[in-house]
Amino acid sequence: MTRVSSFGHQQVMLASLLNGQSRVFNDQEQITTGKKEKDYRGLASEVTTLLGAKTVISQTRGYLGAANHVNRFLRTNDIQLGSMVKNAENVRDALLNAISQEETLTLNETLGQSFTSMVSALNTSIGGVHIFSGSRSDVKPVTGKSISDLVAATSVSDLFQNDQRRPSAKIGQNTTMEYGILADEAGKEVFQVFKNIADFNAGSSGPLSGKLNATKISFLKGELANMDKAIENMRVLVARNGTRQNNVDSFISQNQSQEAFLKVFISDIEDVNVAEAITRLNNDKTALEASFKITSQLNGLSLLKFL
Repeated sequence: MTRVSSFGHQQVMLASLLNGQSRVFNDQEQITTGKKEKDYRGLASEVTTLLGAKTVISQTRGYLGAANHVNRFLRTNDIQLGSMVKNAENVRDALLNAISQEETLTLNETLGQSFTSMVSALNTSIGGVHIFSGSRSDVKPVTGKSISDLVAATSVSDLFQNDQRRPSAKIGQNTTMEYGILADEAGKEVFQVFKNIADFNAGSSGPLSGKLNATKISFLKGELANMDKAIENMRVLVARNGTRQNNVDSFISQNQSQEAFLKVFISDIEDVNVAEAITRLNNDKTALEASFKITSQLNGLSLLKFL
């Protein structure tokens, strides 16, 4: 005699229904979070690779942040050093004109203006950090404001407050770049020329105004040579800074490429394909609805219908 087991069928269909509900829930969770699994346990076979990739991308982002920080400082260095060179050249031109014409017209005025502009350049700060102060970034590296302060100083060195620790940053796994330029490194030599001229002008052999005698012309020729040397040394700093800019730009590009690769690599392991997840969700919903219908029909079965 054939027996009908309503209870057995119900248990099978109930288990199928619960599995279907679980699949639908997982599909919805994947679509909502964008992740294949909610924790590393579900990625057991690839968790070591995933954690390694995340460690590397974290380091890469750290290097990229440091490189961008260095790049901002280098670009600021370039602007301010360029301004200093221009001001020094203005004084050089005034010296050359005075020597060639044996008369000073704008030398003292140009000297004062150039000194003030160069002090301002050396006291440049980014977010309250003085970029030419070495590790003393909270202190203005140059204390003088006008040419009179330069004359009053016993030595040019008295005007500089920076220390000798140049800032540096690690911009790659095996690369630490020194990117700082010190105020006295950039300005001491040219300020010495400024002081020599200003002291001469204020001294017994001065002033440097009107027609120039042989002594004054001879003095200015000597300072012109000193100014040429100071300008050349500042240009060396500009060139060195430019080389560092090129290097850090290269590291930024490398780090950005590595970050992009690692993002895709990590995404392939832990991120879900949303389009596929939506398709699965629709299919699992259809299967779940079918399970509900069949379970409902089984609940309506009775042996009386077979008697």
